Amino acid sequence: MKLHELFGKSLVENLSNIDVSNLGIGELIDQAESTLPLEASNALDYFIGVTPKAKSRGEWGGVMQSQRLEDAYSSIPSKQGNVVKQQLTAAFEPIKAALRKKFGDVITLYRGQGSVDSASTPRHTLSWTSDQRVAAHFAGVEGWEMRLKPITDQDIDAALKQYHANGKIKWHGKTYVRTDITTDDPTLDKFYYEIFDKSGDMITDGDNIEQQFRDDQTYYQELIDKRNKKLSQIIKAKIPLDDIIWITDRAGQSEFILHNRPNSAGYIDKQGHKIN
Repeated sequence: MKLHELFGKSLVENLSNIDVSNLGIGELIDQAESTLPLEASNALDYFIGVTPKAKSRGEWGGVMQSQRLEDAYSSIPSKQGNVVKQQLTAAFEPIKAALRKKFGDVITLYRGQGSVDSASTPRHTLSWTSDQRVAAHFAGVEGWEMRLKPITDQDIDAALKQYHANGKIKWHGKTYVRTDITTDDPTLDKFYYEIFDKSGDMITDGDNIEQQFRDDQTYYQELIDKRNKKLSQIIKAKIPLDDIIWITDRAGQSEFILHNRPNSAGYIDKQGHKIN
């Protein structure tokens, strides 16, 4: 999925983003991935779900399989897991050094975290992101929800003023036209109007345009409240660079793979809650 195209340029206020492609370390990541030994390369490919430079080929997502990386960063890794961990640690050193030069010892990252089955096995590796748009996507927020803005009383007053003056108003994708705008027929109710879609086709009619706008105001606020509830699932944390396993933007996701220790030293516990 084209996550960055999902929200486009019209980001909701207060959603910041640090796009991996703009960190200035893209070449380092590409070089590291191109020279990774097979064991580590396979573990990353399976975990991320796509191979390097996927988005340049038009690939935007795949099936994630975390077992190999989970093994490598578990408390008791297998022999193969130890090999993977050693290979990734060595290959990541130049990238980590570049990050440290830019951010110091910590970087702020985000994760769209849903509920977790309490019986689930604790995760030792987790995907975070430097881009809040991506975290919002994984929290279940759609692009159109991000662009929602509340309808204020002032918005309604201005629309009504224009409608009463001109007999016509464009309002949130629809056009409202007073039916007596071109006639002197006394049998027509002066409050009666017709509603047209963007193509100019009539949708329906009505006789209380202010109430229509008030209903829209309520409806939009309900949608915004639902969006904000989803956004509340985004976890924000200052992450030590030493806990970062790998960075990738293969599918435009600005992904930081972290070593998550599901105890007091981790970031997410068994229930999916943030550990303070």
